[in-house]
Amino acid sequence: MPKAVFSIWWDNTLGPMVGRAYPEEEELKSEEALVIFMGHGVSQEARLGYTKMKRGLVVSYLETPNCIAVLLDDDDDPLVVERNLVRLVSEINFNAEDWDNEIKNAYDRLLELLQETRGKELLSDSGIQRMVKDMIEGRLSAIKPKHVMRGITRYPEAADYLGQDVEEVTRKLKDLDNEGVIVPKTFGRRIECTQCGSSEINVNLLCPKCDSSDLHKVYTAYCPQCSEQFHTVIVDDLSEVLCQHCKKPIKVDELAVMDVEPLCNKCGTASDQPKISLSCNVCGNRLKGIDLLGGTGLAYYPRHLSE
Repeated sequence: MPKAVFSIWWDNTLGPMVGRAYPEEEELKSEEALVIFMGHGVSQEARLGYTKMKRGLVVSYLETPNCIAVLLDDDDDPLVVERNLVRLVSEINFNAEDWDNEIKNAYDRLLELLQETRGKELLSDSGIQRMVKDMIEGRLSAIKPKHVMRGITRYPEAADYLGQDVEEVTRKLKDLDNEGVIVPKTFGRRIECTQCGSSEINVNLLCPKCDSSDLHKVYTAYCPQCSEQFHTVIVDDLSEVLCQHCKKPIKVDELAVMDVEPLCNKCGTASDQPKISLSCNVCGNRLKGIDLLGGTGLAYYPRHLSE
C-alpha cells in the first residue's frame, strides 16, 4: 500500500511549489518536489515520472502545471501503481478549493483502485469474466494488437469486452497479465520513430568509409555473347549496356547480374558491405536502436495455452 500522495505544482517564476500531502505527516520538501519535476524531463515533456528518494520510490503524473506524486512502500509494484495513478488523475479536481479534502479523497480512491485491479476484485468485472471465459473455451484464441495512426496500439477483440477507451483497455490487459490470467508475447514488431511516432521509413545506403550517401551501384554482369563477366553502371532510363570485352550491346532486361557493389562518388571506396541508415520519412529523424525496438507490440494469450 502506498505511503502517501502529494500535490505539487510548477510556478514559472518561483519553481516547484509544495501543496498538500496525505497522510499529513509525510510532508514533502521543496527540494524533493524539484527532484520529482526533474523526473519528467528537462522540459517537463514526460507525463509519467519515476524518482528515487531516500524515503522511497515516487511515481508521479504531470498535468502541467499540476503534479500528483505517490510515495511507494517497499513491496509496492511500481507498474501497478502507475496504471492506477493514471486512472486516478481523471477523477481529481485540480481546481478544487479544499485541497486538504481533495488529496485525502485521492489517497483513499487510489487504494480502492489498487484493490479493484487485483485478484478476485479484478475478475469480478463482467466484461473481464466474459473475455476470460471465451479465451479459456477457445472462442477467443488471442488478443492481438492493431497498430493505427502514430504510435497508437489498439486491441479490437478486447475492446468488445472492456470498452472503447484505448488506454484503459491496455491497462486492464496489463492488470490481467500481472495477476497471471493472461500471458503477453511479442507480436507485430515494427520500426517506430521515437520523435514523431511514424512508421514511414526510408532505407539509405552510406559509404562505410566516409558516410556519404552519394553512391552508385556497380554491377558484375554476365555477357551471353562472349561468356565473360564485366562491370557496368545501370542508370535510370538505360535500355542497354555494352560488354567491356566483346563490345556488343546487351538489353538491360536480359542482363544476368552476378553481383552488386556500391561505389562512393565522394571518396571512391567500393564495398559490398555499405552502412545501412534508416530515417523517418515524416520528420527526417535518423533512427537509432531504440526506434527499431520501440514499436514492438504485445499479444495476449490464455495462460493454460501458453504453458
